[in-house]
Amino acid sequence: MRRGFSMIEVLVALAIVALTVSLLLPGVQKVRESAACLRCANNLKQLGLALHTHHDQYARFPSGGTLWNVPPTYLSGTPALAPVQNAGWGFQLLPLIDRADLYGSPALVVPTPVTLYFCPSRRAPLAPADRGLIDYASATGPGGGATETGPYYGVIARNPNRVTGADVTDGLSNTFVIGEKGLDPAKYLTGCWYDDTGAMAGWDNDIVCVTALGLARDSAESVAYRFGSAHPSGMNAVWGDGSVRAIRYTITPAVLTALGDRRDGAVVN
Repeated sequence: MRRGFSMIEVLVALAIVALTVSLLLPGVQKVRESAACLRCANNLKQLGLALHTHHDQYARFPSGGTLWNVPPTYLSGTPALAPVQNAGWGFQLLPLIDRADLYGSPALVVPTPVTLYFCPSRRAPLAPADRGLIDYASATGPGGGATETGPYYGVIARNPNRVTGADVTDGLSNTFVIGEKGLDPAKYLTGCWYDDTGAMAGWDNDIVCVTALGLARDSAESVAYRFGSAHPSGMNAVWGDGSVRAIRYTITPAVLTALGDRRDGAVVN
């Protein structure tokens, strides 16, 4: 005679499965975030290598561009170089991250998202309103803000300033160049007013953050020009020597500014 399961036994079994899943889920999420954080750091590592290749080729680091609302500059179909190039570092590094196809195409470069420019903890590459967005921003160092008046003392400076390795008197290993910009998680997939002009913008809050505003984890309170991240403890950042090191949320705006300033002489642990 075959014996079936009683309703109580089925419910107990389901409860055990649900409890097991609930116990395992945080661990799975932690593993996924660790993997995503590692991929994000690798993105920045590639940008660090591109920064140095750019310096080797042109004897200077890429610039932050000039104007936010002007597209990349082409002269007779050829991409112009800074300071004539209006677009910032996101455009200028394209041929050095294996995207020369976009760099040479005025029609494709703005609407095409670049995979390397997105943190996988946040979102897949996307281009709302036909503008490829970006999750990373260069550091202004001291100065700046919504008025965009400067002066700026980051490694990536606004045109027409020209920054070489010799100008980074604090030392390349002591100065961070590019980190993750703060975003509102509810607007990851739509963009917002400070996440709309995209990776090919000129000097704009899409590709530049103000160190004096500090660092915070992504939330509804995220604001324009501030560094931030979706990672639990801090943001990934690429430093002047090409290394990638995390900066914790507990850092003060003053210390973050010192780390982003290429020539203040401050000693920061």
